[in-house]
Amino acid sequence: MNWDDIIEDAALTDTGMRRANNQDSHTIVRASRSEPWKLRGHVYMVADGMGAHAVGELASKLACDNIPHNYNKMKTVTAPEAITKAYKEVGALIHTRASANREFAGMGTTCSTLLLLPEGALIAHVGDSRVYRMRQHRIDQLSFDHSLAWELVRRNHISHEDAAKAVPRNVITRSLGPDPNVEVDIEGPLPVEQGDVFLLCSDGLSGHIEDAELGMFAGNFSPKDACRYLVALANLRGGQDNITVVITRIGPWVEPDTAQDLPRQEEPAKPQKAGLLQSLAGMIRRKKVEAAPVEEHVYRTAVCAISDILVDGLNEHVRKIQAHAIERMWPVDWTMLAAYRRQADDDRAAGKLRSSLRAIGEAMAMLSQAGRIHKKTGGAANVS
Repeated sequence: MNWDDIIEDAALTDTGMRRANNQDSHTIVRASRSEPWKLRGHVYMVADGMGAHAVGELASKLACDNIPHNYNKMKTVTAPEAITKAYKEVGALIHTRASANREFAGMGTTCSTLLLLPEGALIAHVGDSRVYRMRQHRIDQLSFDHSLAWELVRRNHISHEDAAKAVPRNVITRSLGPDPNVEVDIEGPLPVEQGDVFLLCSDGLSGHIEDAELGMFAGNFSPKDACRYLVALANLRGGQDNITVVITRIGPWVEPDTAQDLPRQEEPAKPQKAGLLQSLAGMIRRKKVEAAPVEEHVYRTAVCAISDILVDGLNEHVRKIQAHAIERMWPVDWTMLAAYRRQADDDRAAGKLRSSLRAIGEAMAMLSQAGRIHKKTGGAANVS
């Protein structure tokens, strides 16, 4: 990667439909100057706290406040060494807090971090919050779930399908806090391409939405819109846990519907004169960046192109939620919702799948908000 690469990002967190408080935390720390970026890059992080009352909330906040700070202040070690040490320092801090106060028993947090560095993408990971990458209509899970289900799969005792049915998904085998010497998984640095989209999320999102759906929204909409649509969908499917998502796109986002009105992106820039030293420096930099990435470990992968099946399935789900909303008298702008539903159907019939999906996303966002308002008044907000 280069310092002047365009990066667009967005984040969204939500309590969900069943929880009283939000134990998730997230942070985005973008380097403001070239020199700090060359050393430590940009930092993206999601943490999902565990523990009774506000204990989990404190644990995830300690992680998101302190890990980037501790990581960035280490100047004499490599990025993998710095982020590992920062994780361990905060894990020890959480452990000390928990040991000193009985009310903090069980205090801990998952933590997943994406570092965008000159040599590529580096991932640090503890727990079951996930890091994904979308590239060329595929979504790859780049982090391993430190959960009982995934550990059984790794030991060839059970398949992913059987694990999803038989093993509780909330049993975590590794987190920051309970073990002061926690092992931190490091992946990368991985090659980064223009158009890559990275998604970090807590299990409140991945537990309700299939990988293909995550990739379909994150890969085909701006980070801000994709966050809105995904959080709304998770809530409409139950929202049983806190929900947090961070989406980062490498390169500019151009709405496909307006792309024909913009300058062609593939036109080469006019060459500029450069001195011999500048040219040699550029060659050395490119050589160094190309040599750094290591072999990728992709733990799961799926096709995430917009398809008739996925669009039709989501449209049917919205139809059922709408019927439920009518029955329970949710506070919905029915005229606007009808317009979105009509647009989704018309665009689907015309083969404009992305436009249809956008209309479905807006309908989901409306219904999710209405469901939340209805819940606050004592009603049931979701249907399965």
